[in-house]
Amino acid sequence: MNKRKTILTLLWILIALIAAGSMASLILFPQWKGIFFAGMGGFLILNLLLSMFFIRKNFRN
Repeated sequence: MNKRKTILTLLWILIALIAAGSMASLILFPQWKGIFFAGMGGFLILNLLLSMFFIRKNFRN
């Protein structure tokens, strides 16, 4: 149980960092490049949330 909680906490921190980077890319980069980087960050966050769902469901103690 402790290992699962550690893994999920690290994934939440990684998601927060990616979200902050995506928001910063919208501000810092020119128009389409910022939208592209933010979209790829959103896609990566979606994949991490999906993996968290499966980790939570299938992780053995």
